[in-house]
Amino acid sequence: MTATTTEPFLDQEDIDAPPPFEELLLKAAVTPREKAAVRALVDEEQILARPAFRRALVWDTDESIEFSWQNLACYLYGLGLDDAERGFVDLVLSIASPHQTSLTRVMDLDERRLAIILRAVISLSGIDTLAVGTRL
Repeated sequence: MTATTTEPFLDQEDIDAPPPFEELLLKAAVTPREKAAVRALVDEEQILARPAFRRALVWDTDESIEFSWQNLACYLYGLGLDDAERGFVDLVLSIASPHQTSLTRVMDLDERRLAIILRAVISLSGIDTLAVGTRL
């Protein structure tokens, strides 16, 4: 009796498939501000999953994607976001671009989204000794 190993079956489509949208965003982020903002959006997941939000956020070019933070700010109230989602995006816009947002917007966030924003701000600061978590 001979033992055989089986390789997982991969279609050529799987091999040629483009990388997930989130990976493209993370690769396209150039500045520290963009990197922190994009990481926050990727970590949040739900808002970024909306096609209208994606269309407002990025422009497709022949070679890659480019962020349009100003476009996102213009369409912010037309994307069907609730107050908490809009507050989160408002804060992300302030991290990514010269967009002014009152810090009182954190009052609209739930614990999960607040932790994401705090991590983004810490990342942007360049300090790697702070952590965000819950107290016991």
